[in-house]
Amino acid sequence: MLVSAVLTACDAGGGAAAQLGDFPETGGADEVLFSQRCHDCHVPPRPQDKPAAAWPAIVQRMQSHRITNGLIPLSAEELRRIMSYLQRNAKDAT
Repeated sequence: MLVSAVLTACDAGGGAAAQLGDFPETGGADEVLFSQRCHDCHVPPRPQDKPAAAWPAIVQRMQSHRITNGLIPLSAEELRRIMSYLQRNAKDAT
């Protein structure tokens, strides 16, 4: 039950679970960082499922969940790279 609560707390939303290959830039350094760090708590959401403006609040909420759940917070550089990856591959990215 505790695992369920932690996973629920860490869930970023975004619908169906993503599958390998559902992510833009698969295998790129920023995609790998995003996937690895988000997998600490949950299946990563697909960047293209949310508009770019939605990602800052989601990432900040996940950072808070990391701290609350005793995980190492993302560094400033990790946050920068993950945010860049999410926003450049967002639903409304050009």
